[in-house]
Amino acid sequence: MSSLTRPMHRFVARSALSAVLLVSSVATASGVGPADASPAQKTDAMVHFTAGKQAIEQKNWEKAALELRASLDVVNSPNARLVLARSLRDSGNLGDAWTEYGRTIGDATKLAATEDRYAKTAEAASSERAELEPKLAFVVVTVAHAPPDATLKAAGRTVPPDESGGPIVVPAGAVDVVLTDASGKELGRLTVSAALGQKTAVLLDAQPLPKPTPTPEPAANEKRDEAHVVDASAAVTGGSRLRPYSYVVGGIGVAGLALFAVYGLIDNSTYSDLQSSCPHNACPPSKQSEIDAGRTQQTVANVSLIVGGVGVAAGVTLFVLSLSPKSATSTGLVLAPGYLGLRGSL
Repeated sequence: MSSLTRPMHRFVARSALSAVLLVSSVATASGVGPADASPAQKTDAMVHFTAGKQAIEQKNWEKAALELRASLDVVNSPNARLVLARSLRDSGNLGDAWTEYGRTIGDATKLAATEDRYAKTAEAASSERAELEPKLAFVVVTVAHAPPDATLKAAGRTVPPDESGGPIVVPAGAVDVVLTDASGKELGRLTVSAALGQKTAVLLDAQPLPKPTPTPEPAANEKRDEAHVVDASAAVTGGSRLRPYSYVVGGIGVAGLALFAVYGLIDNSTYSDLQSSCPHNACPPSKQSEIDAGRTQQTVANVSLIVGGVGVAAGVTLFVLSLSPKSATSTGLVLAPGYLGLRGSL
């Protein structure tokens, strides 16, 4: 097999280093605590730590992160993790730096109970982490009714269990927060808008809302009763609208009857005058204007009588129809030769 050329060798080595760095960036250290480490473990951890520090001086950020994580895999030292957080910060990887600062604070705070020197480590990590917050966006996820094997993802990244209880670093802008079960089935999803320097609260409920209970279909007789009630209500509502018209039409009828009474009296007076001035129904030409006036008065009186009678009858009919159906079930206006009136059954 032919050997790799030097450029190809560099490419393979760099790719392998990047792959190792990517895998190790999402894993937490599994090393022993500083107090429990053996001399051999401390020596091994120090070798990787020194190599990491040298890589930082050379600004070889990938190698620095790789060596420092290798050191933490042997001895989980808060001081070494603080250096890792700083190297990630200086390389522009602010999200991972913020996470490592948080782990440093947790580990150093626990050890400070027995070793005072770690109190300064926790204090430094807290201060430097606070300086990063305005440059990052966060979501704080609360999950309800989640099964034990549920997986939380924010902006497409699987959130490790040690990060899920606090603020989670996400890109600024629209962020999808998704909860799935062990099979990958989606249990809850919410899209929120994350802003720099802010912690956006997200609530996911893995338990779906209960389906609404369908309303039972009423029986046939209940449907008929309901229809009767609706029809009766509509009849009362529709009838009540006729009442103003009954007043108007009735008023016109009353006015017509009053006009009939006035012109009837005038016509009678004119007729009496002509009868006394025209014996044997023979009136002189001088009385022609009175004869024409009498005929006009009689016509107006007759028309007024018809209008008045029809108006009053129609007004009464509309008024009765505006009452409840129980008060008047059948009513109508009757016009016949020699008769004008109402006919109905109660």
